[in-house]
This record gives sequence, structure tokens and C-alpha cells, in this order.
Amino acid sequence: MITVVGLVHVEAGRLLVVRSRNKKAFYLPGGKIEPDETPVEALRREVSEELGVEARDPAELKRYVAPAYGEGEGAVVDMTCFTAQLLGTPRPTGEIAELTWVTRDEYRAHAETAPAIHDVLNDLVESGRVRP
Repeated sequence: MITVVGLVHVEAGRLLVVRSRNKKAFYLPGGKIEPDETPVEALRREVSEELGVEARDPAELKRYVAPAYGEGEGAVVDMTCFTAQLLGTPRPTGEIAELTWVTRDEYRAHAETAPAIHDVLNDLVESGRVRP
């Protein structure tokens, strides 16, 4: 089990997703929780490293368990998603090569996608926060 945090940040009906260098799939900003940090601390660190902004007032949204994309057969990701106010304009920094905003259908159109992100997008569409 790979335990991670993810930022769910929506603007104008689209979800912010990022792509790491040398990877094809887009993911939520976030990453693995270090042994000495809480999930909220991990989220703040990852958002700062990946987007160059501060995540203020993180609030837990939902936990997703799904097959871990690109980690080998049988690997599972346990992702706790948070919302947060971002101070500054997100931009690709650190290991991030690209960021984009997607609807559910736009994400599905990518050749490489992560199963957990499909679950997140389905929930966001159901709640009316993201366009189909």
C-alpha cells in the first residue's frame, strides 16, 4: 500500500492536475507522506515543492483506495484528498513538468490516466463541482 495525499483544487469547473518529469499520466498535486509528518504537513510540503504556492487551511475531503498507476501489478494507492486555499498562482516547480486543468472527459481523453483520479473526478462531477 502506497500512502499519499492529494490536493483537490477546482476552478471554473476544472480540476488541477500535474505531470511529473518522465511520466505520462497526470495526477493530483501531492505525494507520499514522510515518516515524521502528518498528512496535512505532507500536503503543505508537496504543494509548495510542486506548485510553488502555499496551501492555507487544508481540509480533508475524502480518502480513495485504488490501483496504483505505474507502480507494478497489485500495487494499491491509499490517497487522502484535501482542499485548500492556494496563496499565489500555481506553476510547475521541482519534479513537475506540466500542470493543466481538466474536466472528467478531458482527463479520460489522455492516453495515460490514474485510476484514483477517475474516482475523484466522478465524485466531483456528481457534486457539481467539475464539468463532465
